[in-house]
Amino acid sequence: MKYIAIFHANLNYAYLTPARYEFVIRHSYELILDIFRTQFSDLRFVFEASGFTLEQIAQRTPDVLEKLKQSIRTGQCEFMGSPYAHPMLPNFPEADGIWSIKFSNQVYQKYLGFIPKSFWNPECGWRSFVPKQVTACGYRNMIGDFEAYSRSNRPDGYPNRPEIAAVERRKDQAFYDFSFQYDLPGTEQAIHFPFATIPGLAPDKLRMFLRSDRVAQFGVRYFMGMPGYTLEQYLTLIRKYSAQPENEPEGALIIFADDAEYIGTNGWFKLKYQNQPDQVFEATPGSREKLIRLLTACKDMGEFTTFDSACNEIPALSEPLYFDDDSAWHGATASTWSNTPIARLLRPWQDLVRRKLVEQHDRLHKKIAKQAWFHLTNSYNSDGQWPPTLPEAPHIVHPYSYRYCFENLLAAELLVGSIDRRQLTIDAFEVLHEILTPQQDLILKKADTIAQSHHPRDRARAQQASALLLQSRKMLSSGLGNKLLYPAEYEIHANALVQARRLVGGVKIENVSISDN
Repeated sequence: MKYIAIFHANLNYAYLTPARYEFVIRHSYELILDIFRTQFSDLRFVFEASGFTLEQIAQRTPDVLEKLKQSIRTGQCEFMGSPYAHPMLPNFPEADGIWSIKFSNQVYQKYLGFIPKSFWNPECGWRSFVPKQVTACGYRNMIGDFEAYSRSNRPDGYPNRPEIAAVERRKDQAFYDFSFQYDLPGTEQAIHFPFATIPGLAPDKLRMFLRSDRVAQFGVRYFMGMPGYTLEQYLTLIRKYSAQPENEPEGALIIFADDAEYIGTNGWFKLKYQNQPDQVFEATPGSREKLIRLLTACKDMGEFTTFDSACNEIPALSEPLYFDDDSAWHGATASTWSNTPIARLLRPWQDLVRRKLVEQHDRLHKKIAKQAWFHLTNSYNSDGQWPPTLPEAPHIVHPYSYRYCFENLLAAELLVGSIDRRQLTIDAFEVLHEILTPQQDLILKKADTIAQSHHPRDRARAQQASALLLQSRKMLSSGLGNKLLYPAEYEIHANALVQARRLVGGVKIENVSISDN
C-alpha cells in the first residue's frame, strides 16, 4: 500500500490573527518541512496552501518559502492549490469561485513559477459546478470526502452505498459528526483508488481521490494527544485500511489530510474539546516527535507517494463518482457554513455589490474590475463567518476574522460604486444579539451563582462581569435598525463578552465527546 500525507495550511483560519501568522508558520509549516527535509528526505508528501497563505509565507518568512520551493524542486513535495481566501465554493456563484481560484493561481505563478496539478476543495464542499470550476482553472486532480460520498445518492435517488447510508445518513445535519456506525472493511476500494468519471465532465478530465475522517480525523486527535488516540491505535487503523485482496493492483491510502496547524500548534483543540476559547494556536512541543514516530512506522509499512501520482499512476475505478449537492466533509453540509449568523448578515450586501459589479463590469477600468472581484471573493472567506452559533454550541465569530470579510466587502463596494443599502433588510444588531446572547446568558447565569460566594474578590468579579454584559445589551438595543455591523462595534461587544467570561472563570460552551471513532 502507498501512503499519502497532505498538510492543509490555512492562515485564514478562524481565531488566527496576523500577530500569530509567523508563529504558526514557524511552529507548524516550517516544522513539517524541516522534518521531511532533514530526517525523511526519501519520503514524498503534499503541502497545500491558498494564495493568501502562500503570500503571507513569502512576505513574513521568505526563508520558509525557500525551504518549500527546495522540497518542490527535488520532487519530494507536491504543492497543492486551493481558492485564494478559503471560500466555500458551493455557496457562491460558479463564476466567483473561478475568480478566487485564478487569484490563487497568480500567486502560485509568482512565487513558485507554476500552477499546481492537484486541488484542495475547502471543506470538501460540493455542488455540481465545483469540478467544472477546478478544471476551468487548469487542475487535473481534486480531493473528495469518502463519508460525504458514502452517504450521498446517485441521480436515480438510490444511495451510492446503501449499507452505509442506512446507518450513517442523518436527517438533521450536524455541526460535525465523527460517529461512524458502519464498520467499513479495510479493503474499501473507494479510499484506495481514484475516480476518473466525474459527472458533468468528459471522462478522465478530472481525477478525484477520497480522504476519510475514519483515518484523517484520528490523525488530528493523535497529534492533539487526546486520550485513547495513541500511535499504536493509529497504526492499527492504518494497517486495517491498507488491506487489499491478493489479485488487486496496489492502491493508496490518505493517512493525513487535515489542518497543518494541528502539527506544531493546538489549533482549535482547546476551543472545541476543552471549552477554552482563548487557548488557540499555542505551541505543542510534542508534535515533532509524534510526526517522526508516525512517519518512521509508516515508512516500514509502505511507500509514500504524492496526490498527483496516486490519481494518475494507480488504476482508476470504473464507476462514476456522485455527491449530493450541498454535501461537505465531517458530516456537515455546505450550507452549514452559509447559514451562520454572520454569513446571513453579509450575504445580502455581497449580492448587491456583486450585482452592481456585473452590471458595471464592462464600463469599469479592467484593473478596477479585477480588483473588485478580488475583494468581493475575499469577503466569502468561510472562517470569517465561522463557527456557527448554535444552542448546543454558542460560539462567537472572532472579531479579526469578521473584520477581514467586512473590509474586503467594503473595498469591493468602493470600487464598483455605492449600492442602495436601503435594500438591505437584515438588522445588523439583531444578528449581533443572535451571536452574543446565548453565551452571554451562560456567563450571566454563572455570575449570579458566583455573586453568592463568601469571597469578596469573587463577588466583585461576578458583579463586574454582569455589569459589562448588561451594558452591552443596552447598547445593542439602542442600535436596532442598523443595516451594517461595523467591525469596531462587533469587536467592542465581543471583547466585553470575552472579558466577562474570563472574570467568571470561563463557561462550558460546547458538549463534546472525544471518544467518537
